[in-house]
Amino acid sequence: MATTERWLARYSEQLIHLAEGIDPNAAVQFVREVYEAGRAAGIAEAENGKRESE
Repeated sequence: MATTERWLARYSEQLIHLAEGIDPNAAVQFVREVYEAGRAAGIAEAENGKRESE
């Protein structure tokens, strides 16, 4: 797995551990969606001049 994808594997494994019976592919997809949503929100906030603490 590429270095840039280690975060995906790490958090997917944690989710699989926490959510008993979750499908591994669903866990990966969920983690990726949360990452992308957070990334988009961060970009939007930066463009609007907002700080993380606001």
